Amino acid sequence: MRALNSHVLLIDLHYHPHVPTSALAYLRNSHFISPLRRRPTRLRCTASPEIRRPSSDRLYGSSPSTSRPEDLSLFLELLPLKMRRELYRHREIGGLIEVVMDLGRKPLARFPSGDWVISEQPIEHEDLRHAISKVGEFSDDNRSGIDRSLHRISAIRNRKMQIIGLTCRVGRAVSGSAGIIRDLVEDGGSILVIGPPGVGKTTLIREIARMLADEFRKRVVIVDTSNEIGGDGDVPHAGIGRARRMQVPNVNLQHNVMIEAVENHMPETIIIDEIGTELEALAASTIAQRGVQLVGTAHGMTIENIIKNPYLQILVGGIESVTLGDEEARKRKVQKTILERKGPPTFSCAVEMISKTECRVHHRLDATVDAILAGKPPLFEVRQWDDYAKDLENYAPVPEENLRETSGLTDNNITSSDSESGKGDKDHARTWSTKWSTRGPVMKRSSPMQVYTHKILEADLLQVSKVMGLEDVIDVTDDIGTADAILATGSEIRQNPWIRGVAKFHHVPVFVIKSNTMAQMVKAVRMILGLESFGRTTNKSLNDCLDIEIEDDEPKRKPSLEEIDALEEVRLAIEYIVIPGGEAVELLPRRSEIIALQLELVQSYQLAAEKSGTEQNPRLQILPLRINTNKPSKSTTSVARKKTTSASTDGSGNGTSITRLPILPE
Repeated sequence: MRALNSHVLLIDLHYHPHVPTSALAYLRNSHFISPLRRRPTRLRCTASPEIRRPSSDRLYGSSPSTSRPEDLSLFLELLPLKMRRELYRHREIGGLIEVVMDLGRKPLARFPSGDWVISEQPIEHEDLRHAISKVGEFSDDNRSGIDRSLHRISAIRNRKMQIIGLTCRVGRAVSGSAGIIRDLVEDGGSILVIGPPGVGKTTLIREIARMLADEFRKRVVIVDTSNEIGGDGDVPHAGIGRARRMQVPNVNLQHNVMIEAVENHMPETIIIDEIGTELEALAASTIAQRGVQLVGTAHGMTIENIIKNPYLQILVGGIESVTLGDEEARKRKVQKTILERKGPPTFSCAVEMISKTECRVHHRLDATVDAILAGKPPLFEVRQWDDYAKDLENYAPVPEENLRETSGLTDNNITSSDSESGKGDKDHARTWSTKWSTRGPVMKRSSPMQVYTHKILEADLLQVSKVMGLEDVIDVTDDIGTADAILATGSEIRQNPWIRGVAKFHHVPVFVIKSNTMAQMVKAVRMILGLESFGRTTNKSLNDCLDIEIEDDEPKRKPSLEEIDALEEVRLAIEYIVIPGGEAVELLPRRSEIIALQLELVQSYQLAAEKSGTEQNPRLQILPLRINTNKPSKSTTSVARKKTTSASTDGSGNGTSITRLPILPE
């Protein structure tokens, strides 16, 4: 009855076939069984009667590709609300590496692409106290963590032992990351993993521990120095599988815990992270001599760094100076005093982590050490694999409800998990490659292009499309989820960063105009429909360049006041007389060079114009006629000479058709 009074009760009726009828009836009539039916995948498999133990698939499910998104949500709870809100909007939130918070400085977030300033506001004591309250107690090495997670929080203290800085590193269990050295793990030899900080040594040996325990059915014990491998708290993280974990109460006593693990728990494999002292190296050597497989990590770029480290030399067999006789020295063609390996190395093979996508495998560590000491290049194998960090964006966390309300994000317009949306919602499976190119939309559409406008009048866009004769191929929508493009001004994009997050989720390009003028809207409509290239973004993929800025044609030189006045005259005439009223306007006399500039501006509105006046006083007349170019080209179209509503074509039927503009209502 004590078990029945607990909060959660798990009973496998298949594993225990002899269940009393009264107890079975009680469980079926109570509320204990109903929660189990919601997640049948955890309780579907039964244990083999020969093994008499639950299988790893039953306990932990199939091996996940990365940590769960909720693990990152636990990490983000360390940050204040304002910082959390900004991080949720970052496009690489799923690949977050660590967050640095130093008192009086701006907080930094580190991503695979580089550092990013989270907020312009410096960190205050209240921010540090908030983060400290979310983690456990800091140990002697100033490290702490979050219960049942792999995240590591390291503290910086002042002379009064007060915390003035935090380095919060994201921990992930990446299943399959040890597949690149599966052959070494299966051989049963001891493996030394060498590499600088941040290349994934801990992630690799965590996966090795899971592989040995779950797939090879070995008794694995992890000596977890700072709870990085198995996570913080008394219950280890599921990323280590069935492996057992021993915590180290004091970092200076890690070597004692290593020996205790061998003497008390009868392991077949021991996993050690960060062997850094001479006592720990001696303990590792003792364990290897007892016939236990050893997997450990050490800081260093190459094996040569381990050889030169006086505290870690014993890991590679130790180094001693030997004096040779004259005859032996001549035979070897070396000096009389040389360096040689003192004994057999603790590890049989070594893996040098060069980066997150490349490593060097030394199958025989003793031969490698001998070659280095003899001044010869060692033999090794280079192995490469895909960077799992590229897929981490698919495992970004979903913002909490309070963040959605305060930042204006809803379930309908933003999410952070592209992988879940790809599995559960096929409507969001649209990608840039199948829908857009640097010229515009590449799919043939039977329905109008849907444009979502933010703080831009719908009537203005519809009027522009009607003037351009494109009212049947473009439409305005209020649902951003069904939009094919987003149109907004640059100031609104800066004030509302959530627009980019929504556009990224829905795979919709954002067309940014500098000002809400008709010329800018005409150019934006042409780009949306693919009638005009994206200019500077042509050579960039749309995954990297989500915002498409609609820029004015930059002059090669600074325009004169006369040119500015002439172009402004054209703009006012078109936007206030020609387009709204459908009337022709005759401009003031100008020089021929300025008339050419006026003509270019008129043609950007897709309007016809003709020259009038005398040779001494030439002028330009803007006609309420629309020009539809069947084959757009970059060359300037000649001025329309005819004042007629009929279409003018050449003998082949191609050319420029001129149609009178409709009289629009006021």
